[in-house]
Amino acid sequence: MIIAKVIGKVVATVKDPGFEGKKLTVVHAHVIKDGQLIPGQTMLIANDDLGAGEGDLVVVTQGSSARMAPTMKNCATDAVVIALIDRIDAGGRVVFRKT
Repeated sequence: MIIAKVIGKVVATVKDPGFEGKKLTVVHAHVIKDGQLIPGQTMLIANDDLGAGEGDLVVVTQGSSARMAPTMKNCATDAVVIALIDRIDAGGRVVFRKT
């Protein structure tokens, strides 16, 4: 699983029928380094049925696990937002807290 920040959305009027009604978000992976949450190098497009907004920190899963999400059974997806993050604790301290 990946910690990521939602940085945008994708609008596509022509798409595979399995994507009808699906929201696509652009997410930027983050890593915890020296007790701080910092941007990584990876950006992805992920399906989002949870309603994450720009700036939200989320958990993204990829690959065959992404297709196990209940609403993704008939969708050719490789990345799905599976949680909206409220807080991250690491190294005995709070690294992130949603305001």
